[in-house]
Amino acid sequence: MLQLNNNLRFCPQCGAQGFSQRCEKSLVCSECGFTYFHNVAATVTGFIFYQDKLLLVKRGQQPCLGMLDLPGGFVDPNESNEQALIRELQEELQLRVDSLQYMFSFPNHYCYKEVSYPTLDSFFMIKLDALPELTIQQAELSGYCWLEPSEIDPEALAFDSHKKALATCIYPKSLELHGGGK
Repeated sequence: MLQLNNNLRFCPQCGAQGFSQRCEKSLVCSECGFTYFHNVAATVTGFIFYQDKLLLVKRGQQPCLGMLDLPGGFVDPNESNEQALIRELQEELQLRVDSLQYMFSFPNHYCYKEVSYPTLDSFFMIKLDALPELTIQQAELSGYCWLEPSEIDPEALAFDSHKKALATCIYPKSLELHGGGK
């Protein structure tokens, strides 16, 4: 069932307070028939390696303030996944990347201001030849670190999809167990 905040209980077309659940991802206005679709949002995430170390960032805002995260963010309209990840890394870390390789995706939920947004999180591999000097965007992040994947406590990661992705990265055969394999 959709979990929406109070602002979405009124129809944006006629203003009536009469939305009812139509299906798992939509609400319909009982007065005018307007249908609101709560579709999946696309996100991108980078597994950024320098040698055997993985880049992790510390979240500087809600949700999951202070928890560890993999760098990335939401895909903007008219943007490919690759363009979005390149933009996000530049904005949040001042990191320019030349190449990235798609790995897999996992469904997830992103809760923000009492609304749970279903997301599809796409993961990319990025291997760096040199240790970069990173400058974090303090509105988004509060720090970063480089760790070997086996040293990372999955419970310290902010999102379930990132925990699954880390497990898949450390134990590649687990990709089949999580529904992302062939």
